[in-house]
Amino acid sequence: GNEQNEIMKTLLSSQTINMIAGYYGIGAISYGDAVRDLVHGDAKEWWFSSNWYEGGKYQRAVHPHMGMHISMVWVVAFNLLNLVTTYCSLPKLDEQSTLSKNQIHNRRHAGVIGNESQGVWDYGYQPVGGLPNLQATKELVGGPKAKPRGIPPSLTEDLSLEHVTQLWNKDAESNSHLWRTLKECIEQGHVYKDDNMSESELLPKPCIYSWVSNLERRLDNPKRLTDKLKPYITYNQGWSAADDNNKLGWVPSSGVGSKFTMEWKKLTQPVRAVTWMIMRSYGEKWEGSTVKVEVWSDGTTLLASESIVGFHDKKTSETYNIKMRLGSVSGDDSDKQQKREEGAVVGSDLKITFELVGGTTFKISGMAICDH
Repeated sequence: GNEQNEIMKTLLSSQTINMIAGYYGIGAISYGDAVRDLVHGDAKEWWFSSNWYEGGKYQRAVHPHMGMHISMVWVVAFNLLNLVTTYCSLPKLDEQSTLSKNQIHNRRHAGVIGNESQGVWDYGYQPVGGLPNLQATKELVGGPKAKPRGIPPSLTEDLSLEHVTQLWNKDAESNSHLWRTLKECIEQGHVYKDDNMSESELLPKPCIYSWVSNLERRLDNPKRLTDKLKPYITYNQGWSAADDNNKLGWVPSSGVGSKFTMEWKKLTQPVRAVTWMIMRSYGEKWEGSTVKVEVWSDGTTLLASESIVGFHDKKTSETYNIKMRLGSVSGDDSDKQQKREEGAVVGSDLKITFELVGGTTFKISGMAICDH
């Protein structure tokens, strides 16, 4: 639709998604890229976009019609088919190959570079299928070492080619517990397995509590959202579930000073980060919208504090993920470093307070209390 009417702003949003997806190595599908020329070539069409031109003038129209839904199915189907055919075109395991199954798996899933690579390697060449034997040595020096585990470092404006490898290795080392394989976890005693347990039963559950409104099954109305929050709310003054404009969320209704508290007693796993899905909107109703969030351990140690803004200057309502990493904000340097690594530790209590400190409204549409 034309909710965002400026083409440059729409393109910036789309290209940002593609850029981040490419950098972190995740898939991205864009319906807008597929139909952009058709829509821009005739802005009055309404097969692929909203019917926003009526009565000789343009008007606000957010939701496209049946043509968009059909086209979207074909765009997704094509990209999934492309993914499957690419994966199925990878070389099969040759029973005569000198490479082990693990080595071939690593080459397939680590950018062709095996996890054993230290910069001198043979690129996996095998004289099969009519290919000739190499006349010279197969070893080539100067190749890249195996990439660090995990995702690349945060894509910031000051990230440079000079420092990216060092930062990636540092992140991989400090977060090594996140990237262990199931086999490694079992060998190191982090996961107990008996012969009757399936692998799915062994998968770790990184979050002690999480929800996303309207995306989870049976979390699609105010009562169900209230029931999801109620077991952990120990204080509430002026917050409740609301479903205005088909956008379900947890909102304040008593103006500035509306406050609620959530608590988890005797944690069974560490909590190192909390993430909020919040809606930002525009107009007089949302002007100045701000919520202050504080995260406490055992009621005495402040692990994180942040004021989250709920308004912006775009003429649209959008959902943002706000992640707060937990670390002590008081005490000496050694205490800060320890808390920064541990967050809320096993056996401690976790308390989180939310207070509306600006504007008249705010909307929380999701939460995640996790170990990373």
